[in-house]
Amino acid sequence: MTWLSFGVATWLSAAALWQLPPAQVKTSTDSKPFRGRTRPERAYLLSYFVDNGEGGVFLATSDDGYKFRPLLDPNVPILKSMLGPDSLSRDPCIMYGPDHMWHMVWTSGWWKRTIGMAHSKDLVHWTQQYVPAMVDMSNALNAWAPEIVYDPVTQKYVIYWSSTVKGRFSSTARDDGDLGPDNEPLNHRFYFTTTTDFKQFSPSRLLWDPGFNCIDATMHRTREGWLVFGKNETRAPIPAKYLFSASATSPLGPFHMVNSRITGDYWAEGPTAIRAERKIRVYFDRYTEGRWGAVESTDFKTWTDVSDKISMVPGARHGTIVVVPKGFVDRVRELLRKG
Repeated sequence: MTWLSFGVATWLSAAALWQLPPAQVKTSTDSKPFRGRTRPERAYLLSYFVDNGEGGVFLATSDDGYKFRPLLDPNVPILKSMLGPDSLSRDPCIMYGPDHMWHMVWTSGWWKRTIGMAHSKDLVHWTQQYVPAMVDMSNALNAWAPEIVYDPVTQKYVIYWSSTVKGRFSSTARDDGDLGPDNEPLNHRFYFTTTTDFKQFSPSRLLWDPGFNCIDATMHRTREGWLVFGKNETRAPIPAKYLFSASATSPLGPFHMVNSRITGDYWAEGPTAIRAERKIRVYFDRYTEGRWGAVESTDFKTWTDVSDKISMVPGARHGTIVVVPKGFVDRVRELLRKG
C-alpha cells in the first residue's frame, strides 16, 4: 500500500464517525490516522472524456461542486486506453474499493461486446484489462456506459452497462428510432456481471428491464438502500431522452421506479450522483447543447433544476464525480505533473 492509498483507506475507516452516506467515496492523502471528528476540507473530482474518447480519461476538480476546472492546465489524461483497435475511453466511471484500489470501467468501442477496465493505487498509474461483458451473447450489438459499485452485503463488485440484444424486447424495438451499424433498432436494457477478484466474472445477465429503451445507469448507495438514475433512450414515436430515478434494496434489485422524469425540456444523458449540502445532486450531460446540467432533491421525489449554476470544463463529456479531500486532489495533480 502506498502513502496515497493509505490515506484513502484512512478516510474510508473514519467515514463512520461522521455518519457519511456509504456511497460517498471519501479519500485522503494524509497518512496519519484521523484524530477526533474533524472533517478535512473537501473537493469534487470529475473523470471525463472529450470528443469521441480517443484522447483518454481526464480529471477536473471543483471546490463548490458547481464550477469545475481542469486538474492541470493544459490538462493531460490519467489513462489512455490500450484495448483493441478503437482504443476509446468513453463514459469513464471511477470508484475506490475496499481493497484500497481505484477501479475504472469505460466504453471501449461503439460496437464491441467487451468493456474496458483498469486499476490504480493513485489515479495516475493504471493496469488495464477487458471485462467480458456480452461476449457470450452472440446477438448483442454493444456494451455501453459501464459503471462499477461494491456491494458490502455480498462482498462483490457489481459491473453494469447497457446493451442491445437482437430479438429481445421486441415491443419497444422500432425501425424509426435510433439504429445500429446494420440498421438494427437500438433497444437497450441494463445487464450486469459480478466479481470478487477481477479475474473471474459471473455470467452476464439482465439487471433490469424498466419497459423501455434505456442506457446510462448510475447508482448511489444510502443507509436505506440504493438510488438509481438512468436515461430513457426512446427516440420514436415521441423522443424521451430524459433521466429517470428509481430505488432498490441492493445493486441487483429489485428496482422500483420513483420518478419517470427528473430532467427538463432538453436531452440529457450520462448521470452521476453525489450527496451534497443534505441534498442528492445529479449531474448530467446536456449533450445536444454542448453543456452540463444538474438537478437536486431533498426527498428523491421533487427535483429542482440547477443547471444554470454549473460551469464545466469546455468540451468535457460525462463521467463520474466523487467527493475527496482537497489534499488528495493536490497529490494527484503533483503526480501528473511529474509524469
